[in-house]
Amino acid sequence: MKIDALGTSVIEACLKAGVREYVVCAGARNLSIVEALVSSEDAVIWSHFEERSAGFFALGRTMDSREPCAIVTTSGTAVAELLPALVESYYQGRPLVVITADRPPEYRGTGAPQVIDQVGIFSSYVGGCMDVTEACEGMFDGWNGNLPWHINVCLEEDEIARPVQTSLVAFESKREF
Repeated sequence: MKIDALGTSVIEACLKAGVREYVVCAGARNLSIVEALVSSEDAVIWSHFEERSAGFFALGRTMDSREPCAIVTTSGTAVAELLPALVESYYQGRPLVVITADRPPEYRGTGAPQVIDQVGIFSSYVGGCMDVTEACEGMFDGWNGNLPWHINVCLEEDEIARPVQTSLVAFESKREF
């Protein structure tokens, strides 16, 4: 599946599952997911520069709205920064969804730069983890909406470095606090 199509497919599946709000920590690896979000008229996007605070902000959004909220991160240690918020979400029974960009599965265990084992990184603090390489069907199979959920999107290397035409987007809330 082409990288742009994979990002769009992931976001469409999330929207279908009722995820409307997204807290984004943008990076090169998750660019296709961010582009899909920006193209969606149904997504509310919040921008954060640091993953740990983004995780807790997203948890706060689930508490305020009583609806699922997703955190979108790049790969590597950025993913690990989300563990504290996921532990809180787990014990509070909040529907926090984590969408992590990752390198292709064949890079795992090879010593490639910035490759950590993202699948299962949150252990028992998520209701499940879906490793997405192509189709997004069944991405939320088994999710009851009461626990955090991890979607790990494996993106091909050669397509990450492609030139991208994009304009700056002001991420603004449609809600006031």
